[in-house]
This record gives sequence, C-alpha cells and structure tokens, in this order.
Amino acid sequence: MALPQNKALYLMGCLLMSMVLSGCGGTPLSEREIVRGVLFAQQGGAFSACLVVADQEAEDTPRNRAVAAAGETPAQALQRAEDALPGQAYYGLLDLAALPAQTDWQTAQQIGTLLYDVAQPAPELSVFALAEADNPDWEEEAPALYEAMKAAESAYEVHCGLQQMFAQNEVCAVPALAQSGYDLLLLPRDGAPLRCRGLAGAQLAAVLCGQAQRLQGTFAGGQAACEADAHVTVEGQTVQLHLRACALQALTGQAPDDLESALQRELQASFAALYGQTHRAGADPFHLDFWQACTYGPGHPMQDPQLTVLFE
Repeated sequence: MALPQNKALYLMGCLLMSMVLSGCGGTPLSEREIVRGVLFAQQGGAFSACLVVADQEAEDTPRNRAVAAAGETPAQALQRAEDALPGQAYYGLLDLAALPAQTDWQTAQQIGTLLYDVAQPAPELSVFALAEADNPDWEEEAPALYEAMKAAESAYEVHCGLQQMFAQNEVCAVPALAQSGYDLLLLPRDGAPLRCRGLAGAQLAAVLCGQAQRLQGTFAGGQAACEADAHVTVEGQTVQLHLRACALQALTGQAPDDLESALQRELQASFAALYGQTHRAGADPFHLDFWQACTYGPGHPMQDPQLTVLFE
C-alpha cells in the first residue's frame, strides 16, 4: 500500500538530512577531518604536504589547524599527511590548493593531477602558489597562509581554478602570495618559470590570462596608485587594454605630472617583456594566437604585438 504523500515526503526529507550529516554515507561527517586547504612545499628534491583542517573542537569562532608530513614525491607526502590525521580526511569542503613557491610546469601538473585523483575537488578549486623562497613551519604558519591566500583572492579579485592549469598544453599561470598584492607565476612547459610582480607585471599578466578583471596597486616606483576595471580585446597585431572607472592618484610630490601617460608606458614596457619571454619559451599564456585564429583563421600567428591602453 502506498504511503500518504506528506508522510512519504517526510521520510524522504529525513533520509536526505541523514545523508548530508553523514557526508553522503560512510563515516559521519562529525567524525571526519574536514580538509579546507592542501598546501605543498619543496625543499631540494623532497616535498612536504600540509592539510589545513577545520578544528571541530573550537568553541568560539571557526579556526583551522595543520597536519603535515614529508615525502619523496607529492603523492607520498600527501598520503603520509592523511595517515597522520586522527580521523578520515574529508575533501568535500576543500576550497584551496597551494603549490610550492619554486614550482615549475611539471610539478604543477603532477600536483594538479594528484588532487583530481585523491580529493576529486570542484573544477573551480582555487589554486595559489606560496610566497617566493617560502619554507614554512607548517604547524605554526599553515592556517595563516591559508587565510592570506583566500584574502588576496578576494581583495584583488584574482582566481585560478584547478581546471585552468590544464587548459593549455604548453603553459599554465598561477597567482602567488606576495608581500603586497600578489605575484603571478607563468610556467611554460619548455622554459624556466617566470614570476611577475606588481601592478604592471603580475596584475597585467593576470588580466591577459583571464584570471583577473581589475588593476589595483601602485606604479611609477610607488609614487602613484591605480584602481580600474580591466578587460582585453585584440585587433590585428594590437592588444587593447580597456581601463574603466579608472582612478589614478599621486602619492608623493615626485609623482609624474601625467599619470595616464606614465601608467601606459609602464604597462607597455611590461607587456613587451612578458610577451618576449613567453614567446621565446614557445608558450602563449595570453591566448594571443587563439585570438588571431578566431579572427583570421589558422596559420596567422601574432607577429610582434603591441599593447595599447584605452582609458574609458
């Protein structure tokens, strides 16, 4: 005999709630270790992995703790870190992964594939790299590093999803922690890693890569500041950087008189250097050849592109 409709709905609701509270089956979620971040570092030929896990015993405000281990490979380090947890690792709420500060393309791909295999995260899982030459004390620093990367992502509206690391065969780009703002790592498969810094380096590169839509920082040697919404179009051999709602401000008496011209010169010089270095490595992180192929068809690569800054 069929159950009354409202009783059937009640039973379905109870079943759904029990699945949610138990982490969709198996060990109850309250008995699992909720992993919020997976951070990697590299010292010489060895790796360390740190799991930033929610402290479920915290009574006041939510906080995290760290469990870390070392290994000869990222996979071995991660497995040992999982083994060191008092409970089973639960990756359903994972929202950040960090690469070693000195990562290259091969290491980034290795760790990205490992995360897909072990954690099975959402494709938009945020990926950062540690600060330059960072060799952290995981137990003391990992929770703060996790929060700092999340804060930088939010404040500067920059985002690299895990799937973006696999979008191109010859290069990937990853934002990285920095003392101010963020850096951006350009990782060509067949070339040396390139760490971009500052507004005219890291932030311009992030906009060109499609990982950011905003410039927010200083230029002219720290004597002037810029805040602007930014997006890119390409016409022929010209890359157009559109700056909207742009606010430029002199910070010292030595700031250039014409701030727009000074910013444009700095951005153009940085673009030329970035394009030259990546092009020599056989990489196209800014998708310029893709723009050309879409407009003119295959067989029309970029030839010495120039950057134009449009203040709108």
